[in-house]
Amino acid sequence: MLKKVFLLCLLSQFCFSQKALEKIYSSSVNGIQLFNPDTNDETPFIQMGKGMFVLTFDILDKGYEKIYYTIKHFDRNWNEDQLFESEYIDGYTLPQIYDYQPSFNTRQNYTHYTLEFPNKDMQPKVSGNYLLTVYNENHKPLFSKRISFYEDFAHINVGYERYSTAKNSNITQRVIAQASVSGINSISTRQLSLCILQNNNWKNSICNIEPQFVNGNSFTFGQLSNAFEGGNEFYTFDTKNISVPGYGVSESQESNPLYLTYLYPIAPYPLDYAYNPDVNGAYYFRRFDLNQERDARREGDYTPVNFSVAFSKPLDDKDLYIVGLFNNYELSDSNKMIFDEIQGRYVKTIVLKQGYYNYTIATVDKKNGQLSLSEIPGSFWQTENLYQSLLYYTPFGGTYDALIGYGEIRANRL
Repeated sequence: MLKKVFLLCLLSQFCFSQKALEKIYSSSVNGIQLFNPDTNDETPFIQMGKGMFVLTFDILDKGYEKIYYTIKHFDRNWNEDQLFESEYIDGYTLPQIYDYQPSFNTRQNYTHYTLEFPNKDMQPKVSGNYLLTVYNENHKPLFSKRISFYEDFAHINVGYERYSTAKNSNITQRVIAQASVSGINSISTRQLSLCILQNNNWKNSICNIEPQFVNGNSFTFGQLSNAFEGGNEFYTFDTKNISVPGYGVSESQESNPLYLTYLYPIAPYPLDYAYNPDVNGAYYFRRFDLNQERDARREGDYTPVNFSVAFSKPLDDKDLYIVGLFNNYELSDSNKMIFDEIQGRYVKTIVLKQGYYNYTIATVDKKNGQLSLSEIPGSFWQTENLYQSLLYYTPFGGTYDALIGYGEIRANRL
């Protein structure tokens, strides 16, 4: 069950805190997706004035209710800045979502909502980081999503390479980014900083990187510290037909009221890299049955998905979590695995809308809280990853961090 939390602040003040970022506040909300049509996945970065995000979500076991949304501007480190709403919002500050549909031909009843953003009711005035928050008719926050709008002042080339150290000779990848800035005069290196993400994951991002080399308006970020564990290809499962086992599914079992889905157990600690194409942690809602593709927005059903990791005994020093873009790589009781003595494995069941999913297993050290996304699946320099670079700029005397460029590299075999 999704964790129910309430944001303790007055709606009129639109208070946001670091702890509130990307949290789900209502157990009735599921099937949340912030889709980027330009990249065909959940990449939360678009250029100012070009394109839009498509936010969709379901409210389970409820009919129509009034749903609202707003945005809040943040600095480069996702801390609150001092901008007033009038400085970053053009339009209404709390518009309503009018696009909704009831579920059809599903065992799980829900109301499906769709928001295309930006839109005629609300547009961002300035570039940078934003938190998009959705509220119910009682003005309680339901969930939040991080999004960013960038300007076209910088062209960023991104690459990555195998990076060997004495400690990690075969598991690390180093990212190198080169930014060419135009349209801005007299830039100081103190005004610029780069943030690098792996697979749209803010949790293990490397930020506040200063230029290593400067040549006019060309800035190179090639520090040895721009290194990530390569990890492994994501695990995958397909539930577009929940009555028939799809890819990664060992058994589909009819139950009342929902079909039950059992995935193949994960074998931890692989010794060698095996190429297995993935979508870098993304997910897609789909329904296909009776030889026909259905409209997954309102005909996609829900199924409890049983995840498992094959361990003969529990780990004394580690907690295990199921993570991916479908849950923003969050760590909570809703995706924390438990050890089943009878089955002799870690297990967790999560109710998900049917479709195609990437996921992986994260570990957290119980003593120091250290997070690892590669301990269970392994880490290899050959792994294909999506690397993304965001260039922030703060003008002298400026009151906010502008995002002046974005670059990425996808699925490049090393």
